[in-house]
Amino acid sequence: MLICLVAGGALAITYQQTKDRIEEQSQAQQLNALKVVVPQAVKFSDCKSGVEIDYYEGLDKGGEVVGYAFVGEAKGYSSMIKVVVGLDLEGTLTGIEIIEQKETPGLGSKDVEIPVNKTFWQAIMGQGESGEPGRPWFEDQFVGKTFKDLKVVTEKTDTEIHSLTGATITSKAVTKAVRESMEKFVKQL
Repeated sequence: MLICLVAGGALAITYQQTKDRIEEQSQAQQLNALKVVVPQAVKFSDCKSGVEIDYYEGLDKGGEVVGYAFVGEAKGYSSMIKVVVGLDLEGTLTGIEIIEQKETPGLGSKDVEIPVNKTFWQAIMGQGESGEPGRPWFEDQFVGKTFKDLKVVTEKTDTEIHSLTGATITSKAVTKAVRESMEKFVKQL
């Protein structure tokens, strides 16, 4: 009983000391996601409360709205998947960023994997591409899509969303999160 009390107390103290830092990191992750999904924005408004869904306005240098960003979520294969969605003023997707998911490693988790463009030997020898890493191909295929294009298919396509191999449920969940959050946002607009 004494060991449990000590362990519980240590856990409570650790939580109190790290709570603020965890919150800061979460907010930094959210801001980075906003920058990815509305790349033409220079800054963002504070979170605005809507009837259906909360959202951010992406602003240019002059303070004019150039796009919107909001969070959507849907149940995947083994977890809830949270996605930040960016829209331009015409209702076209400018990007998505999966900010939370705990899908099966090697299958559903491929939705956030960044393709590697150098070989094992190039990496060891310090050769190959350098600079900023790319973006996950699964997330990138949402850019430029409209509401009607948000349909998951298993064959290669330029108009719909191509499913992850072996993770159709995850692919459909991400697409559902994007579609439902877009629908809520457009309805309240």
